[in-house]
Amino acid sequence: MGACLEPAAVVGFGPPPDFLGMARRRAIEPKVTKAEADRRKAIALAELRELELRQRRGELLEAAEVQKQWAAGLAAVRDRMLSLPDRLGAVLAGRTEVEVRSALREALEEALRGIHADGC
Repeated sequence: MGACLEPAAVVGFGPPPDFLGMARRRAIEPKVTKAEADRRKAIALAELRELELRQRRGELLEAAEVQKQWAAGLAAVRDRMLSLPDRLGAVLAGRTEVEVRSALREALEEALRGIHADGC
Protein backbone atom coordinates (compact mmCIF):
# COMPACT_ATOMS: atom_id res chain seq x y z
CA MET A 1 0.00 0.00 0.00
CA GLY A 2 1.17 3.59 -0.56
CA ALA A 3 2.14 6.11 2.05
CA CYS A 4 0.18 6.18 5.25
CA LEU A 5 -2.47 8.82 5.64
CA GLU A 6 -1.69 11.13 8.49
CA PRO A 7 -4.53 12.81 10.34
CA ALA A 8 -5.37 15.79 8.19
CA ALA A 9 -8.30 17.80 7.06
CA VAL A 10 -9.97 16.23 4.06
CA VAL A 11 -11.38 18.26 1.19
CA GLY A 12 -14.93 17.18 0.45
CA PHE A 13 -15.22 14.91 3.48
CA GLY A 14 -18.49 14.93 5.35
CA PRO A 15 -22.20 14.92 4.58
CA PRO A 16 -23.35 16.53 1.36
CA PRO A 17 -24.57 20.12 1.63
CA ASP A 18 -28.26 20.66 2.31
CA PHE A 19 -28.93 22.94 -0.67
CA LEU A 20 -32.71 22.82 -0.28
CA GLY A 21 -32.47 23.76 3.39
CA MET A 22 -30.05 26.55 2.55
CA ALA A 23 -32.43 27.92 -0.09
CA ARG A 24 -35.36 27.83 2.36
CA ARG A 25 -33.36 29.67 5.02
CA ARG A 26 -32.31 32.31 2.51
CA ALA A 27 -35.93 32.81 1.46
CA ILE A 28 -36.96 33.65 5.02
CA GLU A 29 -33.81 35.51 6.09
CA PRO A 30 -34.11 39.27 6.12
CA LYS A 31 -32.43 41.09 3.25
CA VAL A 32 -28.83 42.03 3.98
CA THR A 33 -27.19 45.35 3.30
CA LYS A 34 -24.54 45.77 0.62
CA ALA A 35 -21.94 46.26 3.33
CA GLU A 36 -22.97 43.00 5.01
CA ALA A 37 -22.95 41.17 1.70
CA ASP A 38 -19.46 42.54 0.93
CA ARG A 39 -18.28 41.48 4.40
CA ARG A 40 -19.62 37.95 3.91
CA LYS A 41 -18.03 37.75 0.47
CA ALA A 42 -14.67 38.88 1.83
CA ILE A 43 -14.83 36.26 4.58
CA ALA A 44 -15.80 33.52 2.12
CA LEU A 45 -12.96 34.48 -0.26
CA ALA A 46 -10.47 34.55 2.62
CA GLU A 47 -11.61 31.09 3.75
CA LEU A 48 -11.36 29.79 0.18
CA ARG A 49 -7.83 31.18 -0.19
CA GLU A 50 -6.86 29.61 3.13
CA LEU A 51 -8.16 26.22 1.95
CA GLU A 52 -6.29 26.56 -1.35
CA LEU A 53 -3.09 27.45 0.50
CA ARG A 54 -3.47 24.52 2.88
CA GLN A 55 -4.07 22.21 -0.10
CA ARG A 56 -0.91 23.45 -1.86
CA ARG A 57 1.05 22.89 1.36
CA GLY A 58 -0.18 19.30 1.46
CA GLU A 59 -2.22 19.82 4.62
CA LEU A 60 -5.50 18.79 2.95
CA LEU A 61 -6.33 15.56 1.20
CA GLU A 62 -8.94 14.78 -1.42
CA ALA A 63 -11.76 12.66 0.01
CA ALA A 64 -11.65 10.23 -2.94
CA GLU A 65 -7.93 9.59 -2.38
CA VAL A 66 -8.46 9.03 1.34
CA GLN A 67 -11.24 6.54 0.60
CA LYS A 68 -9.04 4.76 -1.97
CA GLN A 69 -6.14 4.48 0.49
CA TRP A 70 -8.37 3.24 3.31
CA ALA A 71 -9.97 0.65 1.03
CA ALA A 72 -6.54 -0.62 -0.04
CA GLY A 73 -5.32 -0.75 3.55
CA LEU A 74 -8.37 -2.59 4.81
CA ALA A 75 -8.14 -5.05 1.92
CA ALA A 76 -4.54 -5.79 2.91
CA VAL A 77 -5.57 -6.39 6.53
CA ARG A 78 -8.45 -8.61 5.42
CA ASP A 79 -6.25 -10.65 3.08
CA ARG A 80 -3.56 -11.22 5.68
CA MET A 81 -6.05 -12.20 8.37
CA LEU A 82 -7.98 -14.55 6.08
CA SER A 83 -4.75 -16.31 5.08
CA LEU A 84 -4.03 -17.31 8.68
CA PRO A 85 -6.32 -20.38 8.91
CA ASP A 86 -4.81 -21.96 5.78
CA ARG A 87 -1.28 -21.29 6.99
CA LEU A 88 -1.86 -22.47 10.56
CA GLY A 89 -4.44 -25.24 10.32
CA ALA A 90 -2.06 -28.18 9.90
CA VAL A 91 0.62 -26.62 12.11
CA LEU A 92 -1.71 -26.27 15.10
CA ALA A 93 -3.38 -29.66 14.87
CA GLY A 94 -2.67 -31.74 17.96
CA ARG A 95 -1.01 -28.92 19.91
CA THR A 96 -1.92 -27.92 23.43
CA GLU A 97 -4.06 -24.85 24.12
CA VAL A 98 -1.01 -22.91 25.31
CA GLU A 99 0.91 -23.79 22.14
CA VAL A 100 -2.06 -22.84 19.95
CA ARG A 101 -2.44 -19.47 21.70
CA SER A 102 1.27 -18.77 21.37
CA ALA A 103 1.36 -19.74 17.68
CA LEU A 104 -1.76 -17.68 16.92
CA ARG A 105 -0.35 -14.62 18.69
CA GLU A 106 2.94 -14.97 16.82
CA ALA A 107 1.17 -15.38 13.47
CA LEU A 108 -1.09 -12.38 14.12
CA GLU A 109 1.85 -10.21 15.14
CA GLU A 110 3.76 -11.30 12.03
CA ALA A 111 0.76 -10.47 9.83
CA LEU A 112 0.39 -7.05 11.44
CA ARG A 113 4.12 -6.33 11.08
CA GLY A 114 3.79 -7.26 7.40
CA ILE A 115 0.92 -4.82 6.96
CA HIS A 116 2.98 -2.11 8.66
CA ALA A 117 5.99 -2.91 6.47
CA ASP A 118 3.79 -2.59 3.36
CA GLY A 119 3.34 1.08 4.06
CA CYS A 120 1.30 1.85 7.17
